[in-house]
Amino acid sequence: MIDSTRRSFSKAISWKFLGLLVLSTVVYTATGSLKETGLVAIIYHLLMLILFVAHERVWNKIKWGKTKGLFIQMTGMSGAGKTTLSKMVANRLQKKGFKVEVLDGDEYREGLCSDLGFSKKDRNANIRRLGFVSKVLARNSVISIIAAINPYEDVRQEINQYSNVKTVFINCDIEELKNRDTKGLYARAMLPDGHVDKVYNFTGISDSYDIPPKPDLTINTHLEAADQSAKKLENFIIKSIS
Repeated sequence: MIDSTRRSFSKAISWKFLGLLVLSTVVYTATGSLKETGLVAIIYHLLMLILFVAHERVWNKIKWGKTKGLFIQMTGMSGAGKTTLSKMVANRLQKKGFKVEVLDGDEYREGLCSDLGFSKKDRNANIRRLGFVSKVLARNSVISIIAAINPYEDVRQEINQYSNVKTVFINCDIEELKNRDTKGLYARAMLPDGHVDKVYNFTGISDSYDIPPKPDLTINTHLEAADQSAKKLENFIIKSIS
């Protein structure tokens, strides 16, 4: 969550007032003079203002320690662990002071992409919309992670034309996905046509999935614990923005 301008300004004013109060109390306790207290407070804050401006200008010229935005487009089958890993890593990075936003494909289908179905055309439109949002976030120094199936290579390549984009393949063995089936979708996708509960156009079962030929990072979630996978993704992101 990012502070509004009004909130940031209010915090700055309250902090300066607190500093003035503490300084005035200390000076008055030492001198017993309101005149000297006021004079010291004014001189001190004028000096600090000048020093602050000079300090900021110097640091603005130093590239060391600066971070930039990053756009992670994930790709992987349903249930592979995209959302789980994204949220785990986002939480870790936020604790380290980074601005991170996870664009959960399922969540955005309830809002921004609620008018889209699951045809190839609509799936591509879904990724393009998420990609545009991520592009805007990334250019404002946010680490943006798209946690969506993102099944088609042609659209992935289209998204890769944006600045500072990395493709992360969350790979999981199909049999393991069927065993997990946390949402019951694989079982429903394999029901006979015409069944009232059948899910159609399901990626990997009744719809195609293009395995990315050259992802920037591959994480095999069926071969390791979630914490190991999260650590790999976290390290990759930090390295990419350093």
